[in-house]
Amino acid sequence: MVTRFLQLPVLVLALAASCAFAEGWVPTLAPRTNLPPQFMAVDMGRQRAFLLRSQDGALRTLQSMSCTTGMRGGGKLLEGDRKTPEGVYFLQGKATGGLDFDRFGNTAYPLNYPNPADRVLGKTGDGIMIHGRGRTFGPRQTLGCVVLENDVVDRLDRHVRIQASPVVIADGVKWGETARFGPPPEIVMGTKGWVKARERREGAFFEIYDPERFEKSSGMNFEQFKRKTLQEFSRSPWVDIRMQDLQVLEGPGYMVSAFAERTYPQGEEGWRRLYWMRKVELWKIVGEEWVPRNLGPRQDYATLAGSEIRERLRQCAEAWDRGDLKTLIQAYDRTASRGRDQGRDAIAAALDKERGKPNPFRAEPSVRVTKEGVEAVLRPAGGQTRTFLFLPGAFDAWVISREEGAS
Repeated sequence: MVTRFLQLPVLVLALAASCAFAEGWVPTLAPRTNLPPQFMAVDMGRQRAFLLRSQDGALRTLQSMSCTTGMRGGGKLLEGDRKTPEGVYFLQGKATGGLDFDRFGNTAYPLNYPNPADRVLGKTGDGIMIHGRGRTFGPRQTLGCVVLENDVVDRLDRHVRIQASPVVIADGVKWGETARFGPPPEIVMGTKGWVKARERREGAFFEIYDPERFEKSSGMNFEQFKRKTLQEFSRSPWVDIRMQDLQVLEGPGYMVSAFAERTYPQGEEGWRRLYWMRKVELWKIVGEEWVPRNLGPRQDYATLAGSEIRERLRQCAEAWDRGDLKTLIQAYDRTASRGRDQGRDAIAAALDKERGKPNPFRAEPSVRVTKEGVEAVLRPAGGQTRTFLFLPGAFDAWVISREEGAS
């Protein structure tokens, strides 16, 4: 289920194709939605790095720092080209021991270069880090890494979260009070669609991908990916995916949607990153990254689902009392069954005929999690026992997949 997003004032990185200068990628940073509260940007043209915070609809610079990047200009293309990559990256970890102090200082943070979009574009190389240095430095002195002063690097993870906060590295950075171009809404909706299709094990899940580019980014034949995924689907016909902290980030020729993911009832949790590129007029997933991560305390799922199902039934009961058939039918899945009735149209016609009868949703349910979904049994006093099977639906809602006991 796509769950409630954290209510934080956030921004998004805005990029227009017209902002990409011939010598490199030049994004515009400006207030928008779907960017984490704090992140980092590197302006290679100015040889400056910035720690940034989005708060109360404004983008503020927490710290501006000198840095040094690759000896050669332009985004990295090949291993050994002495260039720093351009794009959106994430810190993969923190190394503090066994480093050559003269070259790396006290601390180094590996970046996820090449990311899936880089691999689609044929970029090669590895070992790109943000690190310190045991001696003074001047402009453009590295083999591809980003070097900052030691005291800055040592406490960098106080300001940006490993695996969660993006690092935007560009040839130059433009600043704006408002972004002229926001992230395509298709990316936000596409990410929610990916979650819903994965929850429900729908065939449409694979239609969100670009098979040819996905093979380049993953090194896996797409048919192998489908078989592996379908085997996973077969082990459980449904899951409930809780998504938090959605970020939509624009890179040079691609976009990234990244979010914290908790999967119930299995218990997986971590960071998910989906990489998107245009295919004709549509955005398709060309690669993905999954980083298992402890996201903190977990609420008991039976308690959580039970509370939400009870609220959903309460809404149904109120809609029945009002005679609001339009709202009530939205609680049923499009392919739901209700006794002999199949699909929303048939269920709507049956519910319409039952107007005036005792409210079938007005009873305290017993709720339990099953292999098929979350089951709620209602035993009204003097009425007929009804069993509802709920599955995760779109836009934070549970939907009724099956109802038994209806007349």
